Amino acid sequence: MLILPSAASILFHAVIPGAGASGAKLDTAYLEFVNGSAVTPPEIYPTESLEYYERLETSPDRDYLRCKILSHKVQQNMLDKTVLSFVIVSEGDTGVHGKPFSATSGSRVYGIALAASQTNNREDILFMRHYYEPEDQVEKPESGAVMIAFDLQLL
Repeated sequence: MLILPSAASILFHAVIPGAGASGAKLDTAYLEFVNGSAVTPPEIYPTESLEYYERLETSPDRDYLRCKILSHKVQQNMLDKTVLSFVIVSEGDTGVHGKPFSATSGSRVYGIALAASQTNNREDILFMRHYYEPEDQVEKPESGAVMIAFDLQLL
């Protein structure tokens, strides 16, 4: 079977909110953060799902924010590859498991995940995960939110 480059556009339009398709919509981001020094990115296992984020509850310094994707755009890059660009902005000052997300706490975003939201958050459908190297992790500013622009390219 050969998947044509145009398949990427079809896929992205099927999951983007407001694109006219029914079913799950890619509209939620998980911003994974740590309070303290930059961390080594964790291993990503294909079989892991929401259980990974549930286990963060037992971490003394890690948590995540569940945020809406602020904007998204499907476009072709210079290599004629289909790219889905996202803008995600942190929401709130407390993680899902109650840990503070603030400059005072030394919070820094070290990973993101994109998900299709469901009425029950425990049923979100994970689409992808990505982690930043320590030098690329995003610190929470004194005032305002963390904004992350992220491009996803179908190979």
